[in-house]
Amino acid sequence: MSSASKDALPLRHPVRVETITLRPMTFELAAPQSDFATIARHLGVASLESLKASYSLSRNGDRVKLEGKIGAALHQICVVTLEAFPVALTVPVKLDFLPEAEIAAAAGADQGEGEIDIEVLLNEEDPPEPIVDGVIDLGAITLEFLALALDPYPRKPGASFDELAPETAPESPFAALARLKGEE
Repeated sequence: MSSASKDALPLRHPVRVETITLRPMTFELAAPQSDFATIARHLGVASLESLKASYSLSRNGDRVKLEGKIGAALHQICVVTLEAFPVALTVPVKLDFLPEAEIAAAAGADQGEGEIDIEVLLNEEDPPEPIVDGVIDLGAITLEFLALALDPYPRKPGASFDELAPETAPESPFAALARLKGEE
Protein backbone atom coordinates (compact mmCIF):
# COMPACT_ATOMS: atom_id res chain seq x y z
CA MET A 1 0.00 0.00 0.00
CA SER A 2 1.53 3.34 -0.96
CA SER A 3 1.78 6.20 1.50
CA ALA A 4 -0.67 8.22 -0.63
CA SER A 5 -3.37 5.58 -0.20
CA LYS A 6 -2.69 5.33 3.55
CA ASP A 7 -3.14 9.10 3.86
CA ALA A 8 -6.59 8.67 2.32
CA LEU A 9 -7.75 6.32 5.10
CA PRO A 10 -10.54 7.81 7.20
CA LEU A 11 -9.17 6.31 10.45
CA ARG A 12 -5.57 6.72 11.54
CA HIS A 13 -3.85 5.81 14.80
CA PRO A 14 -0.09 5.51 14.24
CA VAL A 15 2.05 3.93 16.96
CA ARG A 16 5.84 4.29 16.85
CA VAL A 17 7.46 0.89 17.34
CA GLU A 18 10.16 2.20 19.70
CA THR A 19 7.43 3.20 22.19
CA ILE A 20 6.19 -0.41 22.46
CA THR A 21 7.67 -2.38 25.38
CA LEU A 22 8.27 -6.06 26.09
CA ARG A 23 5.39 -5.95 28.60
CA PRO A 24 2.05 -5.83 26.70
CA MET A 25 0.65 -2.32 26.27
CA THR A 26 -3.06 -1.66 25.75
CA PHE A 27 -4.32 0.69 23.06
CA GLU A 28 -7.97 1.72 22.82
CA LEU A 29 -9.28 3.15 19.58
CA ALA A 30 -12.71 4.68 19.01
CA ALA A 31 -13.73 6.31 15.76
CA PRO A 32 -15.15 9.80 16.32
CA GLN A 33 -18.80 10.18 15.38
CA SER A 34 -17.85 12.98 12.96
CA ASP A 35 -15.97 10.36 10.87
CA PHE A 36 -18.76 7.74 10.78
CA ALA A 37 -20.09 8.79 7.34
CA THR A 38 -16.62 8.80 5.77
CA ILE A 39 -15.76 5.40 7.26
CA ALA A 40 -19.13 3.98 6.11
CA ARG A 41 -18.39 5.12 2.54
CA HIS A 42 -14.87 3.64 2.77
CA LEU A 43 -16.33 0.27 3.89
CA GLY A 44 -19.24 0.37 1.43
CA VAL A 45 -21.96 0.13 4.11
CA ALA A 46 -25.15 2.16 4.54
CA SER A 47 -24.14 3.69 7.88
CA LEU A 48 -21.85 3.27 10.87
CA GLU A 49 -23.14 3.70 14.43
CA SER A 50 -20.04 2.74 16.41
CA LEU A 51 -16.49 1.50 15.88
CA LYS A 52 -14.18 0.62 18.75
CA ALA A 53 -11.05 -1.49 18.93
CA SER A 54 -8.88 -2.70 21.78
CA TYR A 55 -5.36 -3.92 21.10
CA SER A 56 -2.50 -5.33 23.13
CA LEU A 57 0.95 -4.76 21.64
CA SER A 58 4.28 -6.09 22.85
CA ARG A 59 7.75 -5.99 21.34
CA ASN A 60 10.57 -8.48 21.51
CA GLY A 61 13.57 -7.05 19.65
CA ASP A 62 12.33 -6.01 16.22
CA ARG A 63 9.24 -8.26 16.29
CA VAL A 64 5.92 -6.78 17.44
CA LYS A 65 2.96 -8.93 18.46
CA LEU A 66 -0.56 -7.49 18.22
CA GLU A 67 -3.72 -9.10 19.61
CA GLY A 68 -7.13 -7.57 20.10
CA LYS A 69 -10.67 -7.22 18.91
CA ILE A 70 -12.81 -4.80 16.96
CA GLY A 71 -16.44 -4.06 17.78
CA ALA A 72 -18.70 -2.33 15.28
CA ALA A 73 -22.39 -1.53 14.85
CA LEU A 74 -23.42 -0.63 11.33
CA HIS A 75 -26.13 -0.98 8.69
CA GLN A 76 -25.68 -2.94 5.47
CA ILE A 77 -27.96 -3.04 2.43
CA CYS A 78 -29.78 -6.35 1.92
CA VAL A 79 -29.08 -7.88 -1.50
CA VAL A 80 -32.65 -9.22 -1.66
CA THR A 81 -34.84 -6.37 -0.36
CA LEU A 82 -32.40 -3.46 -0.88
CA GLU A 83 -33.30 -2.27 2.64
CA ALA A 84 -30.74 -1.27 5.26
CA PHE A 85 -30.56 -3.57 8.28
CA PRO A 86 -28.45 -3.50 11.47
CA VAL A 87 -25.30 -5.61 11.82
CA ALA A 88 -23.17 -6.03 14.96
CA LEU A 89 -19.67 -7.42 14.52
CA THR A 90 -16.93 -8.54 16.90
CA VAL A 91 -13.72 -9.26 15.00
CA PRO A 92 -10.65 -10.89 16.59
CA VAL A 93 -7.25 -9.63 15.40
CA LYS A 94 -3.90 -11.34 15.78
CA LEU A 95 -0.81 -10.18 13.85
CA ASP A 96 2.97 -10.27 14.00
CA PHE A 97 5.10 -7.46 12.58
CA LEU A 98 8.72 -7.26 11.46
CA PRO A 99 10.63 -4.37 9.89
CA GLU A 100 10.13 -4.18 6.13
CA ALA A 101 13.87 -4.70 5.47
CA GLU A 102 13.94 -7.97 7.45
CA ILE A 103 10.93 -9.35 5.55
CA ALA A 104 12.53 -8.41 2.22
CA ALA A 105 15.85 -9.98 3.27
CA ALA A 106 14.11 -13.19 4.35
CA ALA A 107 12.16 -13.31 1.07
CA GLY A 108 15.38 -12.76 -0.90
CA ALA A 109 17.17 -15.53 1.01
CA ASP A 110 14.31 -17.93 0.27
CA GLN A 111 14.58 -17.39 -3.49
CA GLY A 112 17.42 -18.20 -5.82
CA GLU A 113 18.64 -15.78 -8.47
CA GLY A 114 15.59 -14.63 -10.44
CA GLU A 115 13.62 -17.74 -9.56
CA ILE A 116 10.10 -17.56 -8.24
CA ASP A 117 9.23 -20.35 -5.87
CA ILE A 118 5.87 -20.38 -4.15
CA GLU A 119 5.23 -22.88 -1.41
CA VAL A 120 1.87 -23.06 0.33
CA LEU A 121 1.85 -24.66 3.75
CA LEU A 122 -1.49 -25.39 5.38
CA ASN A 123 -2.10 -24.86 9.10
CA GLU A 124 0.89 -22.58 9.40
CA GLU A 125 0.90 -19.08 10.85
CA ASP A 126 0.65 -16.15 8.49
CA PRO A 127 3.92 -14.44 7.67
CA PRO A 128 4.64 -11.23 9.59
CA GLU A 129 3.31 -7.90 8.37
CA PRO A 130 5.83 -5.19 7.51
CA ILE A 131 6.60 -2.31 9.86
CA VAL A 132 6.81 0.69 7.53
CA ASP A 133 8.96 3.65 8.62
CA GLY A 134 8.95 2.43 12.25
CA VAL A 135 5.16 2.85 12.58
CA ILE A 136 2.18 0.50 12.98
CA ASP A 137 -1.13 2.16 12.07
CA LEU A 138 -3.87 0.71 14.29
CA GLY A 139 -6.51 2.66 12.32
CA ALA A 140 -5.52 0.99 9.05
CA ILE A 141 -5.52 -2.44 10.75
CA THR A 142 -8.97 -1.77 12.20
CA LEU A 143 -10.44 -0.78 8.83
CA GLU A 144 -8.80 -3.71 7.02
CA PHE A 145 -10.03 -6.37 9.44
CA LEU A 146 -13.51 -4.84 9.64
CA ALA A 147 -13.77 -4.77 5.83
CA LEU A 148 -12.71 -8.43 5.67
CA ALA A 149 -15.36 -9.38 8.26
CA LEU A 150 -18.24 -7.78 6.35
CA ASP A 151 -20.59 -10.10 4.49
CA PRO A 152 -20.10 -9.34 0.77
CA TYR A 153 -23.72 -10.37 0.08
CA PRO A 154 -25.61 -9.25 3.17
CA ARG A 155 -29.10 -10.60 3.63
CA LYS A 156 -31.58 -9.11 6.07
CA PRO A 157 -32.79 -11.73 8.59
CA GLY A 158 -35.93 -13.37 7.24
CA ALA A 159 -35.44 -12.07 3.70
CA SER A 160 -35.79 -14.75 1.10
CA PHE A 161 -35.40 -14.72 -2.61
CA ASP A 162 -38.56 -16.32 -3.90
CA GLU A 163 -38.36 -17.75 -7.37
CA LEU A 164 -40.77 -16.29 -9.82
CA ALA A 165 -43.59 -18.61 -10.75
CA PRO A 166 -42.56 -20.48 -13.86
CA GLU A 167 -44.42 -19.26 -16.87
CA THR A 168 -45.79 -21.73 -19.33
CA ALA A 169 -42.88 -23.11 -21.24
CA PRO A 170 -42.47 -21.57 -24.64
CA GLU A 171 -43.63 -23.76 -27.46
CA SER A 172 -40.94 -25.74 -29.17
CA PRO A 173 -40.26 -24.60 -32.73
CA PHE A 174 -40.59 -28.24 -33.81
CA ALA A 175 -44.07 -28.44 -32.31
CA ALA A 176 -45.04 -25.33 -34.27
CA LEU A 177 -43.63 -26.91 -37.46
CA ALA A 178 -45.53 -30.15 -36.79
CA ARG A 179 -48.73 -28.17 -36.35
CA LEU A 180 -48.15 -26.34 -39.64
CA LYS A 181 -47.37 -29.60 -41.37
CA GLY A 182 -50.60 -31.09 -40.05
CA GLU A 183 -52.60 -28.17 -41.45
CA GLU A 184 -51.49 -28.96 -45.00
